[in-house]
Amino acid sequence: MIGWSTGTFKANGIDIHYLRTGGNKPPVILLHGLMLNGACWTPLARLLEKDYDVIMPDARGHGYSGVPGHGYSYDNLAADVVSLIEALGLITPVLLGHSMGGMTAAVVASQNPHRLRGLILADPTFLTPQRQREVHESDVADQHRRILNMKLVRIFKAIYAFIKRTR
Repeated sequence: MIGWSTGTFKANGIDIHYLRTGGNKPPVILLHGLMLNGACWTPLARLLEKDYDVIMPDARGHGYSGVPGHGYSYDNLAADVVSLIEALGLITPVLLGHSMGGMTAAVVASQNPHRLRGLILADPTFLTPQRQREVHESDVADQHRRILNMKLVRIFKAIYAFIKRTR
């Protein structure tokens, strides 16, 4: 984590904290799952930092970010990510999200497809019946089943290869 920085910015009335590898490289934003924080991505960020500017925000109510009394819908979480992209002046980042972060990433992509270079969803929490139908009608469920049968090292290599292809 030598050379990494931390920062905070205002998004939708609350402070959002992030960890960043930095550098003039293509940006990759990593969104964590429920009950975690951005630092959970440290092992993957170490693998990516040579070639990418990796940004790991703490979602609202997690880590060092603000804890509002309400506003925890995926639309709120997605608005925070869009605010992060704007606050840091990121140009078409790749967005990777796991679990809650995966669903947040999916919402960001569905509302702002022009702002992203790529999207990686790892075990997203598709909760609403409408979103479940959308997933069922796509190939996401088959992709999810394939990923569940992969070893973690192979998943990290596949993520790295995908991000590299989007460069």
